[in-house]
Amino acid sequence: MSWLSRIFGRKSLEQTANIVTLGSSGAGKTTLIRFLETGEPVLDNPRTTLGIDIRQAPINISGWSLTAIDVGGQELYRESLWSLGIAQADAVIYVIDGTIRKSDTSDTFESSKFSFDYMLSIVEADVPILILVNKQDLVDNSPMTAQEAINLYGIGELVGRSFNILPSSAKYGDGVETAIEWLVDKIAEKS
Repeated sequence: MSWLSRIFGRKSLEQTANIVTLGSSGAGKTTLIRFLETGEPVLDNPRTTLGIDIRQAPINISGWSLTAIDVGGQELYRESLWSLGIAQADAVIYVIDGTIRKSDTSDTFESSKFSFDYMLSIVEADVPILILVNKQDLVDNSPMTAQEAINLYGIGELVGRSFNILPSSAKYGDGVETAIEWLVDKIAEKS
């Protein structure tokens, strides 16, 4: 039995939870949600989320019915809508664009780091946070490792929080099984 059939298989659902995906614009939040909904690679580029997109169909994973709340990553939405999404969240998935590094000449990394720090400031300490270093499939861009992200984003300094950081490809689902299994376990522990 494949991991997709185990995780995405329909079971009698007894538990429900809300997950919110956050991160900078273009990090891969919507792509991740689409992969979780279908279990299939997302070969087209989803349109940018404007505002909040509360997915109508729940994602059924390991006996859980998860409602995905996809919040736009643009600065306008970060300041006005992230707290609304987080207020409804049983868990947060924060997606980092692994191809953006501190050495980039633009302010893209600084914006991404600011977004991450802002998320930490508004998420309650008891809410599990799954951090995905996305776009590992873009090998020509040398995406950062999880350890690089830990160093660049100061993740090693997080104390008193339930979190995990993993490399992933939302487009193809690489690393998603391990990540979602961890997240569902943490949601179950909270319940």
